[in-house]
Amino acid sequence: MHILEETKVNDIIFKDENFSIQYKNDAINCKVVAGCFGKRSNLDVKWSRNFIKKKPGKLNNYIGVKYHIKTSFPFDKIALHNFKNGYCGISKVEGDAYCLCYLTTAQNLKQNNNSIKEMEKNILYKNPFLKKIFSESEFIFQEPVTISQISFNKKSLIENHVLMIGDAAGMITPLCGNGMSMALHSSKIAFECIISFLNKNITRDQMENEYEHQWKKKFQKRLRTGRMVQKLFGKEFSTNIFIRFIKPFPFLINKIIKATHGKEF
Repeated sequence: MHILEETKVNDIIFKDENFSIQYKNDAINCKVVAGCFGKRSNLDVKWSRNFIKKKPGKLNNYIGVKYHIKTSFPFDKIALHNFKNGYCGISKVEGDAYCLCYLTTAQNLKQNNNSIKEMEKNILYKNPFLKKIFSESEFIFQEPVTISQISFNKKSLIENHVLMIGDAAGMITPLCGNGMSMALHSSKIAFECIISFLNKNITRDQMENEYEHQWKKKFQKRLRTGRMVQKLFGKEFSTNIFIRFIKPFPFLINKIIKATHGKEF
């Protein structure tokens, strides 16, 4: 096994039943390629994948911001707070630290001079619970970890004969979580299909069709439910109506959680 670190892949070309993976001034040939390059990469742009071409809408062009803080908060509780065009969660992580992270639209940031601090004070602080957390907590690092251009739109599972895995195949909304679990599940599905192909038990087309079938069987409903729930949050009226509706019915809450989290791995 050869592992190349800090090596950016510039292109993957499929020809005559083989791949040429191009990086730096070199290339390597192989029979099967799995794309595990996350939510958005240079290859997504180069290949003009469908979600890249989507215009900004309700399911794309989000930004994520994450802090690690020290605060007074129950260690066995996960809280989720709503604000205009976004939501913020807090939960216990390692040691005495808590993870404080939120998702919002790029438009929110743009309207606040592209300043995260200004956006937090002008928008997030309007929620008194968030204002208290941000004002009274000790921030472990000076700057947050940020990611941009997040899209929850549908993605192709096979691109140029490359099997997409994890976030490269489709991102589940933070409300539904379990992105890492989905990556592990999809890796297992891909492995089983690839082994059958390399052992010459199935053709390449059969491998790709089987992977797509098994992936959709495992994740398609979860992603669809996640997108529906995502659209309800970040809007004060719709969020409040949704929460008031389901709060008296715990079985509905459990059903939604089950529909978005799937079975244990």
